[in-house]
This record gives sequence, C-alpha cells and structure tokens, in this order.
Amino acid sequence: MMFRCCFCGRKVSSPKVFIGVFAVGSTCAKRAGLLDRARKKTGVLRLAKPNIGARRADPQTLDLFAEVEHA
Repeated sequence: MMFRCCFCGRKVSSPKVFIGVFAVGSTCAKRAGLLDRARKKTGVLRLAKPNIGARRADPQTLDLFAEVEHA
C-alpha cells in the first residue's frame, strides 16, 4: 500500500510518523521535528509500525519453482 506524505504530497512506501490517519515521510518528519514528539507519545502523533508479518500464499497463484525442494 502506498501512502502520500501529508506535508509534501510525495508517495511514501513506509511512513515514519502518522498524524491521526495522515502519513508523514521520513524527511518531512525529521525537518518538522516530529520523530522526538512521536516517541514521547504526545497528542495524536504516533510512530509507524514496520510491517514484518508473513505473507499468505494466494491459492490461485501457481508456484514458480514447484519442482524444487524447499529447505
């Protein structure tokens, strides 16, 4: 999912800070000083959680390397 920075409007793949539901990119968050405030958990600022969850396999997609053993 692609977000747009609410300050500059650029596409952001992984935002650093959220202001409510609005994403802020890493450069804009540093320039505005939002990283320290988000770490202190003041107001509606929060740090973005990195997405490290496992992906589920799509049952309609064929395995590209079906003949190779998976270790």
